[in-house]
Amino acid sequence: LISFSLLGIGNALMQTSLNPLVSSVIAGDNLASTLTFGQFIKAIASFLAPYLAMWGATAIIPSLGFGWRILFFIYLVVGIIATALLTVTPIEKDGINDSSEFSSVGHQFNICFKLLGKPIVLLSFIGIMCHVGIDVGTNTTAPKLLIERLGMTLNNAAFATSLYFIFRTIGCLTGSFFLRIMNHKLFFIISVTMIALSMIAMFVGTNYIILYTAIALVGYGNSNVFSMVYTQALLSVPDKKNEVSGLMIMGLFGGTVFPLIMGFA
Repeated sequence: LISFSLLGIGNALMQTSLNPLVSSVIAGDNLASTLTFGQFIKAIASFLAPYLAMWGATAIIPSLGFGWRILFFIYLVVGIIATALLTVTPIEKDGINDSSEFSSVGHQFNICFKLLGKPIVLLSFIGIMCHVGIDVGTNTTAPKLLIERLGMTLNNAAFATSLYFIFRTIGCLTGSFFLRIMNHKLFFIISVTMIALSMIAMFVGTNYIILYTAIALVGYGNSNVFSMVYTQALLSVPDKKNEVSGLMIMGLFGGTVFPLIMGFA
């Protein structure tokens, strides 16, 4: 439990700090593309984890006696290397004031939540809540949907989650390209339309083709929403990047709210 807690806290801190850091070195319109490419790399790491565990368990690679747990050691080494590289990288600060404005934690929370008074920040916060809710909700319920509608076994229905991640990964890779050559608003409309069509198909679908197509559509459509919404929020209040970043990452709790509501439904 302590390990999971530390992983969760560390992941949240990294997501909160790395995105404004990227925004300090990447120009405005290219920020969404860069963040999306980062999501693609993250998806690769997620894909590799079970294979690293399998190789360790079958001793195809030297596991140093750790067995499948060798993947923790590999990711630990990667994390240390990344931290060392970041430590020696010169980073220009944005002229943040360390005086009375940052005198108390309570005051900082007040500054952050006041930003929700800006419509673009509030809508971006809600958008990220919905994005993560759809992400976690699809992972949770897609196999159940196949079991319920098609009478599949649990083992066979588990492919739904893999299919979602396959198209999410493809979406991140291609999205990093499209976001450099396309209007962001147009790409956002296309992405949301794909999600809406997938929801309709999941609601009425009763055969393999419709349901698998729906899962693929939501995987691809939802893959770039975070980057586009996050970028829009950061660029809307450029002098409060850290505060906006904290608020947007707080929107990740949509991943706990939506599945709960879906469970009751």
